[in-house]
Amino acid sequence: MLNDKNIQKAKAPRKVNFTEAMILLLVIVSVMIWTALIAKAPTAMGVLYCAIICAVYGMILGNRWDDMFVNVLDVVKTAMPALYFLMLVGFVSAAWIASGTIPYMIYLGLKIIHPSIFLFATFLMTAIASLVTGSSWAIVTSIGLALGGIATGLGIPLPMAAGAIVSGCFLGDKWSPLSDTPNLSAASTGQNIIKLFKSMIPTSGYGAILAAVAFLVMGFMLPVSVNADTSLVNQLTGGLAANFNFNLLLLLPVVFVFVMAALKFSILPVLSMGVGIGMLEAMIFQGKTFKALTGIVWSGYVSKTDIKVIDSLLSRGGAMSIAGLVMLLFAAFTFAGLIEKIGVLDAIMEQLLKVIKSRSSLIVCTLATSIATVFLSSSVYVSIILNGRMYDKAYKKMDLDIINLSRTITEGSAYFGGMCPWSGGALLVISSLGVAPWVYLPYVFGCWGAIFFTVLWAYTGKFMPRAEYNEDGKLVSMETEAQAA
Repeated sequence: MLNDKNIQKAKAPRKVNFTEAMILLLVIVSVMIWTALIAKAPTAMGVLYCAIICAVYGMILGNRWDDMFVNVLDVVKTAMPALYFLMLVGFVSAAWIASGTIPYMIYLGLKIIHPSIFLFATFLMTAIASLVTGSSWAIVTSIGLALGGIATGLGIPLPMAAGAIVSGCFLGDKWSPLSDTPNLSAASTGQNIIKLFKSMIPTSGYGAILAAVAFLVMGFMLPVSVNADTSLVNQLTGGLAANFNFNLLLLLPVVFVFVMAALKFSILPVLSMGVGIGMLEAMIFQGKTFKALTGIVWSGYVSKTDIKVIDSLLSRGGAMSIAGLVMLLFAAFTFAGLIEKIGVLDAIMEQLLKVIKSRSSLIVCTLATSIATVFLSSSVYVSIILNGRMYDKAYKKMDLDIINLSRTITEGSAYFGGMCPWSGGALLVISSLGVAPWVYLPYVFGCWGAIFFTVLWAYTGKFMPRAEYNEDGKLVSMETEAQAA
């Protein structure tokens, strides 16, 4: 028996030490930068390359592939609710475009553009458009491009206009159930996305109010021309109105989903009914047939208005549109399961815990490393995955509800995808708006407001729900939202 135990002990895999963990992390970051900036390959491929590196190194350490894959499956299991949710939001986006719901919301937003409140209206408009489409990149290159041209005509400094556009686009993106960023944040921490949205009200929500006030005040302080050319906006609103039959009933699917979610009905059945309402309105108001709608909700809506900006904005959605994101999620959780199994995250966290002595320092440290990871890897996705898995045990050890972790990594990563000059989102902003790198960062008030409130609540203890976990990391009890506030 003793000999058998000695053999088993000799075969036990070795965990990586801190130096190895940092070297491996540096290699991973280098691979992600190469994939994004040099190879210009999909993010999922970079994540898969990193997973392969971790798997090979894990086997060198003595890990069996079967044992590592079991951990991968455990991590993937936490993402399954998000995958079902994503499938449904693909249906939702296509149905709501076909019904005219999303085009009508964009149309209403464009109507509020006025010279004296341009910055405020830009922030609000881009936030709404990004929220309903789930794509900050699409809004930057379409509505954002048009608004940038109007800003030049009004004599508004382009960095300020870019700050308002980025503030709105990336605010809407991280609040949209159709977006990959919040879905990945929720999935990587095993949280419900609706719970994540509610948890961001005291951070991103209050930050948005702060940003809106700042843009409103700035707008009245700037000299603007009332004779500025608004033909781009007029072209968009005219094109939308000519191709869709607009009326207030088109807002019914959105109202229904938000009300039912607020009443705490299960989100998957609610979204399914939202799809049904959208399809019904598409048949009644837009003249679509059920046969055509069946193809639309599966493959996506194809806009044919002959207006390039509108067609690029509205040609999206459908179950197949999230296929790439699903593959990214599988790649991400394979990578997360492997890097977690070989002990890289534990080795780094062990060192961080030497300086983290309180809940407030844990939140601030999470925020700082989330921002740093975006700048190091040029990827919001990598930041969310690594930080979401790395801090899980620390939050549980300090009796913090994991929703705090999900919220913090979202606040520390989402906006910086449009602010880090070598990330895809920021490169898109720079090229689309013709603005120099860095100069618009001080005016991204939505980002700075959200970070301010995240740090404020960390040190005051407000809006930080607590939870108790057992030694195995399983939830024992949870504080209510009212108690947290």
